[in-house]
Amino acid sequence: MTDIELTKKRNNRLVFVLAAAITVNEMLSFTIGISPQFILLVLGTIFLIIVPVTLISNHPKFTRTVPYIKYFITLVNGIALFLLIKIDPHMINIMTMYFYVAIMGIYQDRIINALTLLITLSILCFYFFTQGENIFHSTNVQDLLFYIITFTLVSVVNLMYAQFNNTLQQEKEQEKQRALEAKCAMETMLTKITESVQAANQYQTDLQVATNATNQRSIEIVSSIENIIESFEMQNKQSLLLANQFNQVNEQVNEQINNLLIPTLLPHQQNSSSSATAVDLTVTAPVEEALFEMKSMLQDLGVATEITVDMTEYNKGSLNDVLHLVSIQQQEIHSLSESFAKLEKQLSRMNRRSQL
Repeated sequence: MTDIELTKKRNNRLVFVLAAAITVNEMLSFTIGISPQFILLVLGTIFLIIVPVTLISNHPKFTRTVPYIKYFITLVNGIALFLLIKIDPHMINIMTMYFYVAIMGIYQDRIINALTLLITLSILCFYFFTQGENIFHSTNVQDLLFYIITFTLVSVVNLMYAQFNNTLQQEKEQEKQRALEAKCAMETMLTKITESVQAANQYQTDLQVATNATNQRSIEIVSSIENIIESFEMQNKQSLLLANQFNQVNEQVNEQINNLLIPTLLPHQQNSSSSATAVDLTVTAPVEEALFEMKSMLQDLGVATEITVDMTEYNKGSLNDVLHLVSIQQQEIHSLSESFAKLEKQLSRMNRRSQL
């Protein structure tokens, strides 16, 4: 609550209490035969001056006049009290000044209390020295001092109340401010937690999508690698089968060549050595060259087959390593997804506890 709102509230409260008390008092005064002039002066001061001015000050257009209304009410009440005593100079009206001092203490303002005490003591001294014989039981100055001391003590009590209540009001405002700051800090923390939860949810969603895509690609990669392994195994089997076929063909060719050469060479061996040498040169040389070339081809084919087999085994090992790495990656992604799921649960639990 701002100072203007508090002052406006105190203005309204003081006017309400003052109007209610004065109205009841003047109704009783009318029944016992108090002068109508006295009653109309009191009621006119309240309902024709103080109440309208206070209501006007409550309007938003006149908000800036609110702090000055308390001084206006203090002065008007002091003037009205002075006129009342002048109309009816009686000790009871002097005692009414206690009500004036007490009711002005509603403002809890040091200046208002001091001003009220000054007005009260001025009225008291004025009537003590001017109409003391009609009002007071004694015109001795010592008696005046006792009246002054009594009003002063009442005013001091009001000052103590004002200081105590203002201290409580300040502490209340400080506690309210701290509560507002704590509330703002709590709202900020809750907002950050909510944003963290939302970010974790979004990250988990993205991670889930990426995991699904990675799993799909991993499945495709695994399927492709398995197909490659099967093709390499098929190629290895075909290479081994081809090598066996070439070995069999080599053996058959050697046998056929031996079968062809033996009958051809035997008749010539029975002839002279010169004729045998001619046969060897004319027949065996081309056959030996063909055999040598065929053996070279078979050896090259065997070496190529062995290299193919070795490459197939190496590629199978590399592909198995790739499969192992893909499996490890899938396990890591799954573990990361579970970790973020646990983090999301913890953040959600913290958010619910903070809201409670």
